[in-house]
Amino acid sequence: MPAEHQETAKGQTTLTSTTLISVCGERVERKALGCGHGVADCGGGPRAWRLGAQEAVAREQWKLEEEKKKKLERLNNSRLNLETLADLENLVQRRRKRLKRRVPPRAPEPTVKLQPQAQLESVDLEMFLKAAAENQETLIDKYLTDGGDPNAHDKLHRTALHWACLKGHSQLVNKLLEAGATVDARDLLDRTPVFWACRGGHLDILKQLLNQGAQVNARDKIWSTPLHVAVRTKHCDCLEHLIACGAHIDAQDKEGDTALHEAVRHGHYKAMKVLLLYGAKLGVQNVASVTPVQLARDWQRGIREALQAHVGHPRTRY
Repeated sequence: MPAEHQETAKGQTTLTSTTLISVCGERVERKALGCGHGVADCGGGPRAWRLGAQEAVAREQWKLEEEKKKKLERLNNSRLNLETLADLENLVQRRRKRLKRRVPPRAPEPTVKLQPQAQLESVDLEMFLKAAAENQETLIDKYLTDGGDPNAHDKLHRTALHWACLKGHSQLVNKLLEAGATVDARDLLDRTPVFWACRGGHLDILKQLLNQGAQVNARDKIWSTPLHVAVRTKHCDCLEHLIACGAHIDAQDKEGDTALHEAVRHGHYKAMKVLLLYGAKLGVQNVASVTPVQLARDWQRGIREALQAHVGHPRTRY
């Protein structure tokens, strides 16, 4: 700041007139007092003069404005002029280079060594039969690969083929038959897998067995045939297929009952209708000399008597 001053003989400096130029451009004239009046510092030159509160605030604002101008200039200089396609391509290339610099190279992935599959333990007979019931082909394959007998059975002479037929595992039935399983293997009651397939109501497996030469008229220890079993278990589709494959429709068990007797006794109307349509005889007598018709009459009479016994009973509701 320009200043006019005179030096006194004692070395003190007295400011006669001072002209200050503020940030906003105004000219301010002040008279400086001598040292000791709280305005100037006697120990320094012109730069050591202390400004008033307004001049200090104005100087700080001026500094901030200058810094903003410099930042704006740097920003404008750093911006690209995207007036042409070439400018845009340059911008893309620059950003790609920055990305390449920032992204660290990937570390090579460690090679994973494939562990050999764990060897299955040997499958014993109990596991083999259980696997047949639960359709666990892996255990079946292991047992057969190790030279196991496909006709092995438990204490009741039930084979894996029996269990597969009962549970309806058709794919497993094929595998066992191909491995040499006997299609007419008998359990302790002389029932073949055909009996077990009818008991479970699996028509597809019944067809598989009969196509492999299974006996359609096999008998168990009480002389029942698969036809009897199909009627007792209410599987009319198996019943009809057995008849179509040559099953003896009037075959009698040890009690002399035919399949029609069984249908009447158990009240299976649909089975009775199928048997009658295929020519089942009504006059065949069982050991008790009762025909299916008489059995039906006795059944109806028993129902009638049971109903009449409750007529007038206090707990009977109408």
